[in-house]
Amino acid sequence: MVDELMGRDRAKEILKQTLSFGTMNLETSSSAGPKNEARFLPCYGRQLRDIGRGSCGSVFEVPGTTFAIKKGANTKAIWNDFNLTNHAYNSYLTWAGLLTHSFPGRRVPRVPGAQFFNGPASTDFWDVALKQFPKGDRTRAAAFHIDRILPVPQRTRMALVREFYQDSRRTQHSVLSNQANKDCLIRVYLGSNNPSTQAYDVTTTLRNFPLYLDQAKLIGLDITAYAEEMAIGFAILHWQAQIDAADTEFVIGSSTSTTFRTTYPDHDARPPPTSTVDDFTHRETQMWMLDYDKCTKVDLDAKDAASAVVNKYLVAVTGNDPYFPHPRLDIDLWQRFRTAYLKASKMIISIMSPRLGVDKFPAMLIDKWEEWGKSDMEASEFDPFARDGGGGDEDDGWGSDGSEGEITDSDEEEEEGGTGGGELGRGRRSKSRSSEGRRWVRGSHPR
Repeated sequence: MVDELMGRDRAKEILKQTLSFGTMNLETSSSAGPKNEARFLPCYGRQLRDIGRGSCGSVFEVPGTTFAIKKGANTKAIWNDFNLTNHAYNSYLTWAGLLTHSFPGRRVPRVPGAQFFNGPASTDFWDVALKQFPKGDRTRAAAFHIDRILPVPQRTRMALVREFYQDSRRTQHSVLSNQANKDCLIRVYLGSNNPSTQAYDVTTTLRNFPLYLDQAKLIGLDITAYAEEMAIGFAILHWQAQIDAADTEFVIGSSTSTTFRTTYPDHDARPPPTSTVDDFTHRETQMWMLDYDKCTKVDLDAKDAASAVVNKYLVAVTGNDPYFPHPRLDIDLWQRFRTAYLKASKMIISIMSPRLGVDKFPAMLIDKWEEWGKSDMEASEFDPFARDGGGGDEDDGWGSDGSEGEITDSDEEEEEGGTGGGELGRGRRSKSRSSEGRRWVRGSHPR
């Protein structure tokens, strides 16, 4: 329930604190206890919970574990998603430590790992697992397990609602009581100000909540850190994984786990802990790179690779949602992103692609990106079709089946799902990209 005493200043303070990367948050919601209790139950004795649906498949939480299951009818698409997700994951592992040392104070965005692919003919798996799915989803299909991205903490959700929704206790209570809104990840849109001047109402979901540039500034977030960490992750996807990152998302979530396995200093001089099993009440805020089902690989050794690769990357980045800084919206932020991307790219290419000429590709991409930014900004100034707000053409995608879910009279019982790789909750997604660039730079923060 919304804290009647929480003012906007307090909401900003909570958001600034809990959305800073590396922050350890104590989750006090009523769902944390049952999750901890479920840690020691047999894996396939647990009922799975639907935490998101989309065009590629559905995602189901496995309670008490650090993974989820992604399932879809299109075996080829799920198989492609499985492989490219792991390609990105392995590339992330290759560079996470080295780039962290080269960028002091910055973290490399994490990538969820996938495992245990099972096709529809995998009888051994489906005979055991099928009955654990919700009744409407008990059909054999393609599926794989994926690292779960936990949602942001309860107090973060409360602060988001207090700051950005209508100043009505009834509205805010209804939003927080909606079970679907417990599965809250935050999309960071550094390339756009909020296109709406209106405060959000009960129809606006918290699933994949879009945090625009002006909103991030309003609550005092370190947008430079966000931009530089995005740039580092983007460089890994481009030059180590060598994928175009088409439709890849950058979101804020949380996790009970770390990239590298935990060690304990002076472990031989102190008694071991009672248990090192994941504690769902203690979570770390992190940025994640996810969704690789629409990605394709590039060939840096192909004929005319410079033109082909750079153009492919440019189409992908300008066709995606506005995660990255816009070259003309906040010049200083773009320069910080630009510098970090080129530095990280240079490090990776020097080892991965020493072939003559490849080291020029990142700068070529940046130059074309800036040319696009200039044209996009000029077009936005004269676009008669730019929207004032709302989002009537937005795709419900993952996180919503077209409805906002049941609004209950009480929010005492929480079911914070988290995602299996974050594919849940594409609540507000504008995919008609022919004019999307023009939408990036218009609008202001709703009050």
